[in-house]
Amino acid sequence: MPVEIEVRGTIVPDGDKWIYDYFEQPCTTAADIRNKIRSANGDVLEVSVNSPGGDIFVASEIYTALKNYNNVKIKVTGLAASAASVIAMAGYCEMSPTAQMMVHNVWTCQSGDYRDMDSASESLKKANRSIANAYCVKSGMAMDAALKMMDDTTWMTAQDAKALGLVDKVLFEVDDEEGFYQNQLFNSVLKENAKAMYASIPRLSPGVIAKMRESRENAPEKNENPENELRALVEKDLESAKAYFNYLKLKGNVKND
Repeated sequence: MPVEIEVRGTIVPDGDKWIYDYFEQPCTTAADIRNKIRSANGDVLEVSVNSPGGDIFVASEIYTALKNYNNVKIKVTGLAASAASVIAMAGYCEMSPTAQMMVHNVWTCQSGDYRDMDSASESLKKANRSIANAYCVKSGMAMDAALKMMDDTTWMTAQDAKALGLVDKVLFEVDDEEGFYQNQLFNSVLKENAKAMYASIPRLSPGVIAKMRESRENAPEKNENPENELRALVEKDLESAKAYFNYLKLKGNVKND
């Protein structure tokens, strides 16, 4: 029986999931995917993707886990942007005709002098090549072509992605669909609408994430020994029971043997 996996919301490290849960924001972690894979026992994994992207290293871990499984079917149902587009490369992939895919260069934040900035620039270029490998492996395109596509922050309709070899099939495809989707005006409208929607997707800022982490680190320490905590509760109850027993003795309701 197929096992369903949903890649929804921002792709985040395992340790940040609680923050997104706190704000009731959807997110996907590598642990979410690993747990699903463990439960699959060889059955087909049906992965649906609707995500604006997120942490590239988490996306790489998810991509690798899915790629290693070898029995994966992926559907891009809404948006596969940024790091989420990497996950979409992990197996046979179908894309909804109303969905969008976006690829761009890796982002980061850096402070310091010119040496720090030069180092950050080199790190980003290497990260770009790492990400581009996923597009090259899937489509067979050259590395330079993949990097150019990322440089241009490329938005793709389902038919665009199929033409590049990044997806295998457009869902609900009919014979005359190719001509319909290659209409330049239609494609342009779809891409502009997708850009506007992408800009409006709510995301937790790095500042919010840092503040929440700090609040947890500075929270009062919990009792790290649950056994001691339980013993204290039991002893408290015993003292209460002894006091009530003495009260009954004073009333004469209990006789000493």
